Amino acid sequence: MPTYDYRCPNCQAQFQARHAVTAEGPTCPACGAEPERIILSAPAVQGRMAQGREAAMRTFEKQQAPTSMPS
Repeated sequence: MPTYDYRCPNCQAQFQARHAVTAEGPTCPACGAEPERIILSAPAVQGRMAQGREAAMRTFEKQQAPTSMPS
């Protein structure tokens, strides 16, 4: 069974779920909304091959703007 990565557009929670390709996706465990499927997760690998998946997942992380210190 494949593992899918999800992100909730309502609360921005990210989670993984394993289910059949033909099965309906889960609801968000944090708020109960319908999440969007991000990517089909690659199988767990070790070594240099794992670095590519980790780099790809970082592109999905929310980029935060730098905060300035009050004067």
